Order: sequence, then C-alpha cells, then structure tokens
Amino acid sequence: MNPAIQPAPSRALARLWESTLFRRSLATVFHLAGIALAHFAAYLLRFEFEIPERQLVNFEARVAILFGCYLVCIFAFGLHRGMWRFFTLRDAVVTAVAFGVGTLLAAAFIYAVNGYSFDGVSRAVLVVTYLLLVAWELGGRGLARLLRENTLRSGGEGRILVLGRPEEADVLLRSLQPHGTSSGRVVGIVSDDPRHKGAKLRGVRVHSSADSIPELVRSLSATTILFLPPFTGPLRIRGVVDALAESKLKCDYRVVPSLEEIASGLVDVSAIRTVAIEDLLPRLPYEAATDRLEGMIAGRRILVTGAGGSIGSEICRQVLKHRPAALVLYELSEFHLFEIERELAPVADKAGVALVAVAGDVKRGEQLRSVIRGAGGIDVLYHAAAYKHVDLMERNAAACFQNNVVGTHVAAKVAEEEGVGDFVLVSTDKAVRPTSLMGASKRLAERVVVERPVRAEGCRTRFKAVRFGNVLGSNGSVIPIFREQIARGGPVTVTSPKVTRFFMTIPEAVELVLTAGAIEEDRRIFVLEMGEPVRIDDMARRMIELSGFVPDVEIPVVYTGLKKGEKEYEELLTDDEDVVRTDLDRIWVVRKSGLEEVEAVDLGRLLELVDEGDEAGLRAYAHSLIGGSRLLPPSDGAGGAEPATDAEPAEAP
Repeated sequence: MNPAIQPAPSRALARLWESTLFRRSLATVFHLAGIALAHFAAYLLRFEFEIPERQLVNFEARVAILFGCYLVCIFAFGLHRGMWRFFTLRDAVVTAVAFGVGTLLAAAFIYAVNGYSFDGVSRAVLVVTYLLLVAWELGGRGLARLLRENTLRSGGEGRILVLGRPEEADVLLRSLQPHGTSSGRVVGIVSDDPRHKGAKLRGVRVHSSADSIPELVRSLSATTILFLPPFTGPLRIRGVVDALAESKLKCDYRVVPSLEEIASGLVDVSAIRTVAIEDLLPRLPYEAATDRLEGMIAGRRILVTGAGGSIGSEICRQVLKHRPAALVLYELSEFHLFEIERELAPVADKAGVALVAVAGDVKRGEQLRSVIRGAGGIDVLYHAAAYKHVDLMERNAAACFQNNVVGTHVAAKVAEEEGVGDFVLVSTDKAVRPTSLMGASKRLAERVVVERPVRAEGCRTRFKAVRFGNVLGSNGSVIPIFREQIARGGPVTVTSPKVTRFFMTIPEAVELVLTAGAIEEDRRIFVLEMGEPVRIDDMARRMIELSGFVPDVEIPVVYTGLKKGEKEYEELLTDDEDVVRTDLDRIWVVRKSGLEEVEAVDLGRLLELVDEGDEAGLRAYAHSLIGGSRLLPPSDGAGGAEPATDAEPAEAP
C-alpha cells in the first residue's frame, strides 16, 4: 500500500517501527524477559518443579544481579545492535560467549554477596540458566531470519533450477536469501559430482548432471535455468539450450559467470544476468599483454578518432585503465561525443588523466593538426573513424571512399608530419578479397597506411593496421537487430542459411588493437587468430531459444537473400598473403601483401571520382587497385558486384 494513503494509525506504527531507539528498546525488553524466564525455568528443571523454600531466599536479589551482569555483557558485546534478520553463525558464537561471560560475572557476584559461599545457592541453576538463555536468544534471532527468508522465497512465482557445484550454489543461495529475487525460488540443484545426488542443500534437493536436464525441468516445473561454474562454458550452456529446445521446453536462461565473484561472496541479484549469444559462441577469449600495454599507453598522450563509436569508445575505456597522461576524444557526431565524454569524465578525473573532447572531422587535416598541437603532441593515434555498414555504403559510394580512404590518408599524413609515435588503423576482414564498396574502401585504407613511403630521417611514425572479424553487439551488427526483431515478435531476417562470420566481443577486438599497436613493427597488417566461423542462421535460432521462444513456430526465421556486396563467408587473409606468428599469442602479422598489389593509390584520381559522385568509376578504380577484388563481375568487367558465394575462403591462421 502506498504510505500516502495508509490510515493514520498505520502510518504512526510504521514511523515508530523505523525508530532505532524503539527497536533497541524492544530488544532490551526481549533480553530482560529471557533472563527472568530462563532463571525461573532453570529452578523448575533443577528441582523437578518442587523448589525448596531455602532456594527462594534472596531470589529477587539474585535475579537483579543476573540482570545487571547480563546487560553489561549485552552492551559490551554489541548484542543490542545486531540485525536479527541477518543473523549468522558468527553472531551465534558471539552471543554464546557474551552470555557465558555474563554467567561467570553473576556467579562471582552471588558468591561474594553470599559471604563468599554458594551455601543455599544451586550452581547447577546458573549453568541451566545460561543454556536456556542462549537457546532463547538464538531461537529469537533464528526465527526472525527464518520468517524473513520464507517471505522472500515465496515472493517470486518462478522456479529456478541451478546448475553448478554445491560450493558455489551455497554461496549463491546465501546471497539470494537476504535480497530475494523476482525470478522466484530455487527448486533444484544439479551437481557435476554424482556423490551429491539425493542430498539437500539449504532445503533444496541436489541432482546429478547425469540426470536428464529436460526431465528435471519438466518434473520440477522449472521456469529458469541458472548456470554457475563449471556449467558456464559455451559447450555446456549450448548443450542445455539444445536439449530443452529438442524437448520443446521453454525456460529463461541466466548465468553468474565469475567464479571470483562467487568465491569472494560478492554475488548478489545484480550479478545474475540473462544468458547472451556471446556465452554460446565457440571462441577462446583473447588476453592482452598487459606489460606491453603499460609501456605503450601509461603516461603518454593518446588520440582516438571515432571515439564515440562501438570500437572507438571501447578503445577509450581500455586506454583509461592504463592511465595515459592525456586522452583526446575526436568524434564527428556531437551526440556520441557528448555520451562518451559524460561516461569517461569521472573515470579520467579519478585517474588524474587529462580528458579532451573535440568535435572534429578526420577529413579536415588542419583541424586535426591543431588538435594534436594543442595537446602538446600525440604519442599514439588510434584511427577508428569509419563508415562500416555494407548495404548503406553500397548506396553512398562517394561518402564511403571519402571518409574511409581519404580520411585515413589525411589522418596518417598529419600524424606523420606532427611526429606521432604510432598510428594504428582499425580494419576489417571485409577488406580481404572485397565484394563491397565498404570492404574495398577499408582495403585501400590499409594500403595508404602500410604502403606509405618511408620519409627522410626525422620521421618516427610507425604505421600499423589491425584486421579482425565482426564484433558482437556493435552499432549496426546483426545481434542488436535480431534482439529488436525478437522483441517485436518476429520475423527474424537472415540473408542466407549458409552465411558464416567470424565473431569476437568488442573488448576482445579492442585488446587486439591495443596489443598490436604495442608491437614495435612498422607498416604491417596484424591479424587475430579468431577460431571457427559461426553460421548466422544458427546464431539467430539460438537467440530465439534464449529468449524463451521456439524458432519457426513462435518466431519465424525468414531468408531475405544476400544484399549487394555481401559475402556468404568472410576471410581474414588471402592465400597469397604471407603471415607469420608474432611473439604474442594468437596475433599474426602479414609480411607480404596479397595478389601483387603494385599500383600505388592515386588520391588525386580518387578525389576526382568522389567529387563527381561516380559510383561506377569508384568501383572500377578500386577493383583495379585491389588484387583478388570481386567488385566487378568477371564477365565484362563492368557493372555492379554480385554476392560472392562460390569460391572457398582462405583458411584463417
């Protein structure tokens, strides 16, 4: 009920109950009542309910001594401040010790006032009083906690099946019980160890992982599957999701991914998140070489173009962790610049990093030059500003080449002239044997960076490009689109059942960019070992299942066909590119450019075509510059690109 519409007596009682003084006074009354009742009950038990007259002599005085001694210990040990709803084993030990000390003090006082004798005083009564009083105190606190936990457990309507080791499950249950969860109550635990089968943990039955998960879900009427280690690996989660999908059972899937969070006792409701498609992808996370990044970034001046984009903003976040001297955010979009500055300003202020936000265009060389000089020079420039949406760029060819190629050339030229230490270009797997204008523009951007002639002495800029596949959840990627389509009830649109892509998370992609930038090589393209490609159709269907729906039944999957410029597969390198492993795990470097691209990029010619808005000319010129390009059909060498579906991709490193 809303407090504003509660009756006046109810509001008065609520305010009284919120008073700390009132609640501690009630606790003191509880203690005093317990002392009196325990002492009297001890006499009854000791003398079998027939108390001799001589034992009642000075009874009131002895009770007064007990009150005084026990109250001193209650306040000394802080028992009056305890929160009964959160009563723990430690609190039980402290309570037992406090009343033990109080009993010894009372015995000493009674012995002294009784003429240094226990004549007429039963020492057994004191011992029984202590035992009964401890039972009273522990019982009252335990009952308060039990009532609260039962209230919380009965609050949610859902039924949760936990998959994890009993150790982690116990920490989770202890964490959930004080806070409650809207998902409901835990009805079962599945353990990897068959020895635990049939046992109970905090009143919840433990099952074996050898049991059929679909049968357990059905028999327990579970509505939510909660994954704990070691069930949080992609194969384990995918196996459970597939098994339930085959059995036509629907559940919510949630995960507590961090064993460290569980072990440290930091798990609470906020740590439980919905299982995402990232949790199911068969990929190995990349771990950055932290020592190299410290040398590359710490105490240095960093500039990031496209700082408000998916990749650029994550570069800024990770750069800040290594405490640079200054971080310049260079972004064309006012909104994205505002958002990333607002997010990073408190972090930068706490870390003592000078944060500068500049609304700027990479195609305007003098503006970029002014920013670099205003920052007192830049040590590392990460160039993440780019147009990247394949279909949209097919319809905006001039803007695509002007931003991705000319903008990269301008930024590289200014960086070279202003003595920037390292220039790192963020590239894409679509630059390999491109079929799209976006991919072609990124390949040419790679070339204008890594094929720059080495200038005379005095130029110290090292140029690098970093090539990787799709990033999960980036602006314009398929995963946010699939989520929106599922939220609307479908259909989920997939171009083709055969389309495959390499995937990695945005943090992993950025770790590659930062780590590759720290490698002391010049004019090289770096490639990450990304594992196996993933079918987009499989990804769409798994996302539907994770959302609690049945593909093609509740949410239809519709195939739309490849759009102009799209491939059924992506490649990270061509057969003709010579790649060797670097000294860093899972990072390769391209030693030789593919397919003998010997003709230099003529920026003047490119600018003429851009100014004329000549899409056909841009397509033909880019095709002539890129070995293995499929921007033009092989039949007549003119016209638009056709989707690439026949050739086999080169194997990833």
